[in-house]
Amino acid sequence: MFIEGMSSFSAQTMDYHLDVYFQEEWYDHRLAHNNTAPILVRDLEVFKMMWHPDVYFANARSAAFQDITDDNFLVWVYPNGRVWYDARISIVSSCNMDLWKYPLDSQECALRILSYAYPMTVLRLLWSEKEDVPAIDRNPDITMPDMSLKHIRTGYCNGTYATGEWSCMTAIFYVEREMMHHVMQTYVPTALIVVISWFNFWLEIDSAPARVSLSITTLLTISTQANAVKLALPEVSYMKAIDVWMGSCMAFVFGVMIEFTICHYAKTLEKEKDRQAREAELRGGPPLVVDTLSTLFGAVHDIDDLNEDEELRGDGEQHIALNMLNPEEPRLRSLHPTTNDITTNGTRYFMGAERLKRKRSKTSITRLRQQVASMRHATADVSRRAFKWTRAVRKLHGHRVATKIDERCRIVFPMVFILFNIAYWSFYLVFN
Repeated sequence: MFIEGMSSFSAQTMDYHLDVYFQEEWYDHRLAHNNTAPILVRDLEVFKMMWHPDVYFANARSAAFQDITDDNFLVWVYPNGRVWYDARISIVSSCNMDLWKYPLDSQECALRILSYAYPMTVLRLLWSEKEDVPAIDRNPDITMPDMSLKHIRTGYCNGTYATGEWSCMTAIFYVEREMMHHVMQTYVPTALIVVISWFNFWLEIDSAPARVSLSITTLLTISTQANAVKLALPEVSYMKAIDVWMGSCMAFVFGVMIEFTICHYAKTLEKEKDRQAREAELRGGPPLVVDTLSTLFGAVHDIDDLNEDEELRGDGEQHIALNMLNPEEPRLRSLHPTTNDITTNGTRYFMGAERLKRKRSKTSITRLRQQVASMRHATADVSRRAFKWTRAVRKLHGHRVATKIDERCRIVFPMVFILFNIAYWSFYLVFN
């Protein structure tokens, strides 16, 4: 068999095209003749009247004889009864491809040749074993856009069925997928998209629209390319190499979006704390200042209440003293003739001491109130300054946290992507 052409290894339909010169040789002593030269037979009707092996291609989806410009077949009948048959046939054969390494895969596609009617007791199929002529040869100019033919091996696939044992031959084609096309059309563009998504780490954290737009654009581009690759492949139950690559690239781009979300949340959290602090200031200042002033004013009110109690107590004592030293009492007048003078002087002395005490207390309260008012103004001013400083520090802290995350991701993401590439290409190209 001579392979004239080979093309269209389709992963979607799991088949390939062959253009072959199919040659058969058998002996039929009934066709021996006395001519010195072989007899050429070109008439199909004559050939059909001759016995010939009824071989067919078991895994061919379609096959046809070439008939341009005439039927491409010939039969030579030699004097010793040897018959040589040659026909050009176009074949579309199926190939069960294993695509788990796609597009870094190699495939083995076998063409099975059997006899349709004759069991092995009547017909045995054998490959030619001539030393100078290989059983299968090929056109050295065969080129395919997505595959390269590495070598061809012959074999046998004899099998036993319900009707007996049947002879079978196989031609196994070892092909390897050309990788450069997929590298340029799939791997390089998706890798560049992943690199472009890293530009987010150099954009300002406040540039939320720009960062979100860049992340979504890169993610949608990766998704579009992944869908385009899936459309060119059959639906299989296992993960292919291209699926691992696309899924990983999509994960890297999605990781960039997650990183921006974390940075934005860190800064938003600080803004929320700042908003709550401003609301607390509008409600009456920081809690520490309010508590301090409340304590001081409470002390002032306690002193006022204490002073009022003392005034009431002083009036009562004065009344008691006046009653005790009332000059109209007969006993006092009879026992002490000068008691009126003593009582008058004692009452005056007692009332003067109480007035002096109340006057000093009121003076102390007035001074305390003045000190509290002054302290309130001073403390409020300090609190406002401290609050503004706290707001600035909190805002700067949130920005620094987001910036630090961006700076670390500028190193972490490229390093992880490089390590992923080393593991990916080593696994699919070297270890397998």
